[in-house]
Amino acid sequence: MSAGEKALGFVKTVLTLKDQLDALGKDMTSLGVRLTRLAEAHGDLRDRVSRLEGMIEGAAIATRQRRLEE
Repeated sequence: MSAGEKALGFVKTVLTLKDQLDALGKDMTSLGVRLTRLAEAHGDLRDRVSRLEGMIEGAAIATRQRRLEE
């Protein structure tokens, strides 16, 4: 294998690695966006559960008060 062939192989390898790193960068960006969306969805669900807990506690208190009045 001549020096020119080795140099060409090296350049090809470098370009392939660059393409792979570019694809990895895009994947990381996509994962970051998905993680942000997941965090927002988690917060929304937490808020919904808190509201449901409040409704359940309110209903339980109202039921107890009715029993005491009777």
